Amino acid sequence: MPDSHRCLPWMAAALIVPVLALIAAAPEGSSGDPPACPAPPYQLAPQGKGAARFTMLIRVNKPSNVGTYARLQATYGQLRQRDVFVVNTRWKGTSPGVQDAILSRLRNSFPCNRVIALNGLGADPRRPGYALSLTDSAQPWAVILDWEREDWAHARATNHRMSRWKQGFGRSVHRLGSWIGRVAHGVRASDAGIQKVGAAPGFFSDWRYGRIARMLDRRNRRFGHRRAGIQVVGTQASCMKRRGDLKGMRRIAHRLLRDYRRHHRKRRNLAVEISFSNHGRTKRHLPIRAVNESRASSCLRAALAGGAGAVLFWASPDSMWALAQTHHFRKLRHRH
Repeated sequence: MPDSHRCLPWMAAALIVPVLALIAAAPEGSSGDPPACPAPPYQLAPQGKGAARFTMLIRVNKPSNVGTYARLQATYGQLRQRDVFVVNTRWKGTSPGVQDAILSRLRNSFPCNRVIALNGLGADPRRPGYALSLTDSAQPWAVILDWEREDWAHARATNHRMSRWKQGFGRSVHRLGSWIGRVAHGVRASDAGIQKVGAAPGFFSDWRYGRIARMLDRRNRRFGHRRAGIQVVGTQASCMKRRGDLKGMRRIAHRLLRDYRRHHRKRRNLAVEISFSNHGRTKRHLPIRAVNESRASSCLRAALAGGAGAVLFWASPDSMWALAQTHHFRKLRHRH
């Protein structure tokens, strides 16, 4: 009996060694397993200089856009996991089915990238621009409201109780706070996993965007966050050829960040916007028609020089292909 006890450790070792060999020889995981993604950044853009903090917000209108961006990544390798895809639920051709298809394709092609739902102010879930679009989905990282005159007009067309659009800052920030509160309540009620709410207001010279950021941070407290409100400011007109009192992107980005600093807000949760087209012509009036990919690339460099980190590109996939081939952009984003 004592001899048998002395043999037990040797027998256990004889059994363990083949098992360990089998484990070592086994594959780490099948090709169909989902990739292990790192935790998403807490802020919209990371800390760092220029290229290190540069984070792209990429507009997606329809499912086929995702395939185009997947081919763009396969060709140039310029997208990073910190980049964000913005599902434009305001697009006239969208529907709940289209939005679900977009999320499905993003989940397959870019499983580690964050997704933001850009919603309008509408009250009808069957129409484009519904304020609570995708709030019942677990995939979006955040929901932001587009706060511009056009969105207000579309919502007012189906809700006659809404009064006219007011551009004055005091009235606008009060209205925006009320709308963001409703969306935050809807997101919290759905309990789908969305972590943040935010806004995308237009740029007006007399607006105080640090104060808007403070309001957004307060609305995000119900999600357990401190200073986590996201804001995308419509600065696209600053990329146009200067005329009159139009300021350049560098000065506007610097001013926005200074306002954030004055109100003690997280500057990495602020994004600027560049709108362009690969068919842009200088003499046209709208930024998306007046700014081409070359000027957009120069505007991007100015935004980063002004301190910006996150940039929303309001452009078609073909236009983004053209931007990816410009000299300035290729210096910022090498093949990864």
